[in-house]
Amino acid sequence: MSAVDVGERFKVIKDGVEFEFERAEEGGYVACVPLYPSALSQGETFEEALENVIDALAECITKAADPGLEVPPELKQFGRR
Repeated sequence: MSAVDVGERFKVIKDGVEFEFERAEEGGYVACVPLYPSALSQGETFEEALENVIDALAECITKAADPGLEVPPELKQFGRR
């Protein structure tokens, strides 16, 4: 992966879902899922941030399913079983 400047944002698509990353000033990356803004996390490396935001997304989707809240169909694959 090429170098990314602090504050610069970039997008990655994994399993058909868009993830957005931003290089943090203090180091590492902040990651979110634009389709589900509650899924937000960070990591010291890009790989760690991606893994953490996928975990956050899975938790959000699992919690949304409990009370029967609507989840975008393309994100249901990330819910915990």
